[in-house]
Amino acid sequence: MHATEARSFEETIAYLPEVKHRAEAVLRRLQRIAPLPDCARVVDVGSAQGGFLIACAGLGYVAVGIEPWPAARATSRELGKRMGVQLRILDGIAESLPLESEAYDIVHANAVIEHVDDVRAAFREAFRVLKSGGVFWFSAANSLCPRQMEISGFPAFGWYPDFVKQRTMRWAAAQRPHLVGHTAHPAINWFTPWKARRLLHAAGFSKIYDRWDLRLADEGGRVYQQILRLIKLNAATKFLADVAVMECSYAAVK
Repeated sequence: MHATEARSFEETIAYLPEVKHRAEAVLRRLQRIAPLPDCARVVDVGSAQGGFLIACAGLGYVAVGIEPWPAARATSRELGKRMGVQLRILDGIAESLPLESEAYDIVHANAVIEHVDDVRAAFREAFRVLKSGGVFWFSAANSLCPRQMEISGFPAFGWYPDFVKQRTMRWAAAQRPHLVGHTAHPAINWFTPWKARRLLHAAGFSKIYDRWDLRLADEGGRVYQQILRLIKLNAATKFLADVAVMECSYAAVK
C-alpha cells in the first residue's frame, strides 16, 4: 500500500490511464445533475501529481489543483511537461482553499475528505468557492463496508466505531507507518449515507446524490443495468449495496 501523494513519476505515468477513465466517468455523471458550461472551471482538492487536471484539460475544462505536499507538486510539474499540459496546482488544504468565492463550477475531491482534520470546514470551503448551481463531488472511506484499503492488518476495520478507527489510524501513522502507506495524514473520517447528508446539508448544499443516484444505465450491459435497477429500488437495497463497496461517493449541488 502506497499513499497517492507519494507516488513516483513512473508510478504516476502508469496510473494515468486509470485516472483519466475515472475522471471522465465522474464528470459525465455530474453533467447530468448540474449541466456544465463550456470551459467549466474545476477545482481538484488533493490533486497529488495532477492526473485529474490532465483529464480535465483534455475535456476542455479549466482546472486548478490544491495539494499541500511539495513532492507531489514537483512531480506534477514534470508530468505536465511530459504530457504537454500546463498544470496549475496551488499549495493549500481542503479546510482553507486559496481561491476566490463563487467562482467555480465543480469542486472534486477523490479519496481526500477522509484524511482532512476538519470535515465541516472542508465542506464549507467547497460551498464557498462554488457558483450557484455548482456541484461538489467527493469520494471517501465507507463505514458500512467491512473491507477497506486505508490500513493493513485490521480485519473488518470499516465496522469499528469511529473513535476506535481514529485512534488506531493515528497510532499507526506514528508507530507503524507502513500500515497506512507512510502517509502523515491517515484516514480519520469515515462516512455513512446519513452522516454525509447531514454534514452536506449543514454546509449549505441543497440537492444531494449518492453513488447509486449518479450511476448511468448506459455505463454497462444488460446485467449491469438490471443490478443497478435493483439497487435503486429503495433505501434498503442501497444499504445492502453500500455494505459490499469499500468506497462511498456523493455529489451535492449548491
